[in-house]
Amino acid sequence: MWHPSRVRLRSRLLALAIAVAAVAPAVLTTASTVAAKDVTYKTHGVVQSFGKDKKYVNIAHEDIPGYMMAMTMSFDPRAPAQLEGLAPGDKVNVTFTVSGDKRWLETITKD
Repeated sequence: MWHPSRVRLRSRLLALAIAVAAVAPAVLTTASTVAAKDVTYKTHGVVQSFGKDKKYVNIAHEDIPGYMMAMTMSFDPRAPAQLEGLAPGDKVNVTFTVSGDKRWLETITKD
């Protein structure tokens, strides 16, 4: 036999499940819309190293307000020519775009 407290608990759990199911699509849509938007930032830093065949560059950069605290990160060039003439230790100004989990260099110039 069902105890009254079990019936109330099951009713509450069912109501909660219905509420979550109703809200979940809106939350998922909002999250995927935000994640899909590309954002561009600027920073200043020092070239630390390059990936094999200069497929990417590691830059120790300053704080990037609204994105990342100061740290060393890798950046993928949009074109290999962007990294020509750069060497570890070079101070650089960088403009990059965040697209999903990638960071694409828009511009990189020696300081």
